[in-house]
Amino acid sequence: MPRIPLIEPEDASPEVGALYDEIRSWGVPLLNVTKLFGNDPEYLAGFLHFFLPLYAKPRLAPRYRELAYLRASQLNSCHY
Repeated sequence: MPRIPLIEPEDASPEVGALYDEIRSWGVPLLNVTKLFGNDPEYLAGFLHFFLPLYAKPRLAPRYRELAYLRASQLNSCHY
């Protein structure tokens, strides 16, 4: 069980619900990390400005995105 509650769409405030609807309009599922950020509408809105160019409308080919993930994991000694 998570220590920070996940805000489900049916329990979301109108502001968070509107952001969830925007995410769904991109064809992206609501991930648990998104529901976690639903605890703070301002944070969620900021996250979406970061998320949209990287995941919903990427300009970088999937192959190169994956290489960037792997390299960042190596640099951070993270087991990806």
